[in-house]
Amino acid sequence: MLVLAGAGSGKTRVITERIAALVERDVPDDAITSVTFTNKAAREMRERLAARLGEKSKKLRICTFHALGLAIVREDADLIGCKTNLSIFSGAEQRAAMRSVLQDMKLPSDADQVDRLISRVSMLKNAMLDDTDGSLSKVRERYDALLRKMNAVDFDDLMVLPIRLLSEHEGIRAKWQARTRHFLIDEYQDSSRVQYDLVRLLVPEHGNLTVVGDDDQSIYGWRGAEVKNLFQLERDYPSLTVIRLEENYRSTGMILNAANSLIANNSERLGKTLRSNLGQGKSVRVWESPNPEEEGERIAGDIKTQRAVSGSGVVSLNAKSLKWDDFCVLYRASYQSRPIEMALRSANIPYHVSGGLSFFDRAEIQDVLAYLRLIANFSDDLAFMRAVSKPRRGVGDKALGDIGSFSQVHGCSLLEACLDEKLDHRLSHMLREFGDMIVGLEHIFLNGEPDDAFDALMDRSLLTAAMEKDGEDEKVKERRIANVNELRRWWLSHAEDGGSLTDFLQKVFLLADKEDDDPSGQVRLMTVHAAKGLEFSHVYVIGMEEGSFPHKSALEENRMEEERRLMYVAMTRARYRLTLSRARVRSRFGQKEKTAPSPFLKEPDQETLWWVDRDTDTEEAQEEVIDSMAAMRARLEAAAQSK
Repeated sequence: MLVLAGAGSGKTRVITERIAALVERDVPDDAITSVTFTNKAAREMRERLAARLGEKSKKLRICTFHALGLAIVREDADLIGCKTNLSIFSGAEQRAAMRSVLQDMKLPSDADQVDRLISRVSMLKNAMLDDTDGSLSKVRERYDALLRKMNAVDFDDLMVLPIRLLSEHEGIRAKWQARTRHFLIDEYQDSSRVQYDLVRLLVPEHGNLTVVGDDDQSIYGWRGAEVKNLFQLERDYPSLTVIRLEENYRSTGMILNAANSLIANNSERLGKTLRSNLGQGKSVRVWESPNPEEEGERIAGDIKTQRAVSGSGVVSLNAKSLKWDDFCVLYRASYQSRPIEMALRSANIPYHVSGGLSFFDRAEIQDVLAYLRLIANFSDDLAFMRAVSKPRRGVGDKALGDIGSFSQVHGCSLLEACLDEKLDHRLSHMLREFGDMIVGLEHIFLNGEPDDAFDALMDRSLLTAAMEKDGEDEKVKERRIANVNELRRWWLSHAEDGGSLTDFLQKVFLLADKEDDDPSGQVRLMTVHAAKGLEFSHVYVIGMEEGSFPHKSALEENRMEEERRLMYVAMTRARYRLTLSRARVRSRFGQKEKTAPSPFLKEPDQETLWWVDRDTDTEEAQEEVIDSMAAMRARLEAAAQSK
């Protein structure tokens, strides 16, 4: 079954209700598997099913694609030369491994080259790139071999290796096909070619497959998602039933009509037309400002006006007072947020920029995780290299090189080299002490109390002492310590439920989406990509100029259909009020340039748009004046009461 579910039509509920129905019909819980694309979405699905089914929901397999891949790999890791306690490399670990490979191959290993080759190897693994001369495949082979030596995989391996296991081993395929006798996929339009290959192995032609998705919201082509996977289903599963969910519970009629008429310009779609159950609502506003600074000031002023009006009891779009987090500003690229931030600061409006540095990318967290990874996996050489130098122990590149040479000759890991009596080095005593410390900490983590183990790690490694000593800024020091304490709290919560250190680390590194990024009571600023799945009462889409949205690269590379889908996603985030804004002048590379309106301002049905700066005698314009007057009265009354 393919459920084509439009924006705001209740995609996740379709999946959860279908799983609940299967359970209530006595389908074994181990025969049901449901996957989605983010940990947040998987958690929401589990919570809904817990509320619906109670205890019956606990054994259901509901996870991300990558978590399912990890489960398949862990269960038969020996068949691909790994152990079950494997490490998952991402970010810094991948870069260090690739740098080592390039240096060994006598190839350039500067930061840009390392990042470029990591990206290209990833594309090669995901069938997004052809290696015409075989040179990239050689790099990939050396890179993969190094990861296996360290008992590690990267995120791409969590798709590639399960496919290899299922393809080459009939028994493993039969085992997992029994566990996916009912296989359900949410947000299917985000699936890649490799993920679809995994689905085909898990669900044969006459299997029970339910996918829910929206071809009009496929916006991740740049990372491998293929909207064509939706069309491929009808060819690979001839008995496919297609159901369209076209009733929208989120947005008013005017917003939906504008979005529908825009997306109708795409040819690569299965087709559907959303209809609202919230009434017609107000027209989509189009603003034109002289420059980005005035665009920001205009948005800040409008947010204050709308809040004041909704709280005054005079006019209210949705019969309730608006909070700061009912407002969202969207942009195509993150650099466009700066003028908006400046304007919101000047207006004393609280705001939050989604994204930024992940909790797990912070230096102090990476340091602790390096120790934890090494304790859980003595073969993790990258974790060793970070841990042995944090805090500084006098182990520089030369010493690491010497240990590395010893480990290669004797066929052991770097940690095992430190513990080997044959190691003859001026730092042998210190390195042996370091190795003994890690072995001792492993014993505590296996046999001691979880809180004692974590505290022993922080104490014996001298990480706590280093944090207290380093940094002249007291606030920075306090923030670092608070971050480590937060990691400690998560570890204790995990351990109290019986989870092992290996499970904890694998869970941490599967947290691809930023789960601590959930602000409340603030205006949200974010890219359109980051906003997918969210909704707000008021949405402002800025930068509506040709070359900004649609992005210049999309115009040059003929990727307008995906860019139009991105615009469709932006428009359908709004419940009651949508504003599309452009600046007539933008600064590019320090030079001010005149801009042309985005073609996405011309494609929607013009009857749904209100060009505010042109149409001054419309009904909407009169309402706007009334709203502004009501807001002014509300502010004056509030000021009088405060006196």
